[in-house]
Amino acid sequence: MDHGTTRATSIRQHPGAARALRLQGQAGELAVRVLKAMAHRERLVILCLLMDGEQCVRDLERGVGMRQAALSQQLARLRAENIVEADRQGRFMLYRIKTPQILAVVRALCSALAD
Repeated sequence: MDHGTTRATSIRQHPGAARALRLQGQAGELAVRVLKAMAHRERLVILCLLMDGEQCVRDLERGVGMRQAALSQQLARLRAENIVEADRQGRFMLYRIKTPQILAVVRALCSALAD
């Protein structure tokens, strides 16, 4: 029996299996990075604030309720994981969620928690 044919047949029979198969690659790695980042309360709050668009550190500081040094550490972690990116505009660093895929995950979780 050809295992490739069996696997393809199995995927056609179960849509969830096709989704699971896609998560074996880069999509799964991205999902794990985002979920690990969101497993920290302050990072989750930062991402929920950023889902509405880019913000400077001062605005994030007020929204999260953290001191600037601690906030910068969390933002550095999110940048290192390629979850957020930043651009300098004058004296300010503006942070935003890096990709539409990450934004979709953040929006789904933050929206579900707000309901």
